Amino acid sequence: MAKNAIFQYMITSDVVDARGDILGWNRSELYQACASFSRTSFENYAKKIGADHHYSDKRVFTKGHGCSTSLLYECLRVIHDPMFDEYDKVLFADTDIIVNTEENIFDMCNEGAEVYGVLESDIKTPHGGGYNSWDYKKSTYDDFCSKFNMHNCPILPTLPPSRPSKLTILNTGVVVWSKEGRLRAREEFDSWEDWCYSKPSFHMSIMNDQPYISAQLGKHEFDLECLGQEWNDSPHYKTEDEFFEKANFCHYTGGEWKVDMVRHWNNNLYKIPPPKLWERSILP
Repeated sequence: MAKNAIFQYMITSDVVDARGDILGWNRSELYQACASFSRTSFENYAKKIGADHHYSDKRVFTKGHGCSTSLLYECLRVIHDPMFDEYDKVLFADTDIIVNTEENIFDMCNEGAEVYGVLESDIKTPHGGGYNSWDYKKSTYDDFCSKFNMHNCPILPTLPPSRPSKLTILNTGVVVWSKEGRLRAREEFDSWEDWCYSKPSFHMSIMNDQPYISAQLGKHEFDLECLGQEWNDSPHYKTEDEFFEKANFCHYTGGEWKVDMVRHWNNNLYKIPPPKLWERSILP
């Protein structure tokens, strides 16, 4: 029987708060509230699907780094920390996500691929566009290309049956890694520090973990299998009812949507009623 795990983390600091409040919320307090909800949701989900759940509130993989962008690379812990070597598959999930299904995501990841996730360009909105800003703004596309070229990474378009896009960028808020994929990434991925800190610097959306992981998957020819949008969906629908009906994982990206996450949790609007919070141990 397969042994699987889910990993999440939330780390806040003065560097995070320096980015300013969100709709009257202190940024760290809002992030921590959302993380508590998300952690509870995924702990309950892990029990239902027979997976282990691990949560951390400290820098481990990025220990010694201070900037807010480097904090996003803590997700690479699932690749580099030997504690995950005992697992067949590991799901990394952001802490601004609520589980809205009883379906087992690991059952969706049996095609023999090394990595599973949802592409940015496949997250479609009611207006037709996705989160693929590089397809709509030439200067953004040029910056992505410059960054990829700096690190000798290929510019790979997304082709059908996925939604066509000029770049293949994985939304790294929900990623399932096979054991083979994690071990190969540990050996073959280029330095994340080079990507995060190299000059010239671009917008944070290009310097963070998402383009880095996507570029490395392409450069080293990893087998990536795309999941449906329902496994990483955001509240961009015309009505909240439509969102809750379609999304398996409700992902409140950005800042202001996290305020909606608090309201949705407190008002118990999900298909799967959120469990109560409880005291738990935290990984270092």
